Amino acid sequence: MRIVLSSAFIAACLCVTTASAAAQSREERIARARSLFEEGVAAYEAGRIDVAVQKLLAAQRSYRSPEIAYNIARCFERMGEATRGIYWYRAYLEHGRPDEAARRDVERRIAALREVEQRQRAQILAAPPSDSEIMAEARTFFERGVAMFQRRQYEAAMQAFTAAHRFAPFPELLYNMALTAERLSQTRDAIDYYREYLRLRRDAPDRAQVERRIAELRAQREAGH
Repeated sequence: MRIVLSSAFIAACLCVTTASAAAQSREERIARARSLFEEGVAAYEAGRIDVAVQKLLAAQRSYRSPEIAYNIARCFERMGEATRGIYWYRAYLEHGRPDEAARRDVERRIAALREVEQRQRAQILAAPPSDSEIMAEARTFFERGVAMFQRRQYEAAMQAFTAAHRFAPFPELLYNMALTAERLSQTRDAIDYYREYLRLRRDAPDRAQVERRIAELRAQREAGH
C-alpha cells in the first residue's frame, strides 16, 4: 500500500495559528484524519481490507486529501470493487499532483479496473445456461447468490454459489465464485475458481483478461498481500 500521507504532509497541514476556534477545529480534524489513516494502514497490512477501507473513508471525511483518496482506491482495487476503485483513482488524479510516472500508473490501474467492471456487469448477472430439472435447484441458489453479491453480502453470496455448485458447476457460476472470493480476500480460492472457469469454458471470450487477473492475484500472494 502506498503510504503517501506522510508526517511531513500532516505537519504542513498543522501550520495554522491556534488563536481562532476555526484553526483549532482544523487541527482536530487533521489529527483525527491522521489517526484514522494510521489505523487503516495497520488493518491493510494485516490483510483486513474491509476494515482498512472504512478507516480510510472516515479519514477522508475528516480531512479531504488526494493522498487518502489514492489509498482508498487501492483498497477497493484489492477488494475487486471496480466502480468505486475507479471513482477514487479519478478523485486522486483530479485533486492530487502526481508526477508523470505516478499518473501513468494510476491511468493503467483505471484501465484494468474498467475491464473488471465490464466483466462484473456482464457475468455476475449471467443466468444459468439451462432450464433442465437439475438446474432448477441450482438456479434458485444462483439467483440468491447474485442478490447477496449486489448487496455486498459476500459471505452469504459465497454460501449460495457454493450450494448451486453442488447441483451444477457451470462456468458462469465459477466465475462469480472467483469474484466473490476476491471480495472476501480469499486469494487462493479466487485463483482456483478462475482456473476452473477457464478449464470449463475453453472458448471464454475474456480468457486473456482472466489469465491476467490470475497472474495479478499470484503476484499479490507472493508479495504477501
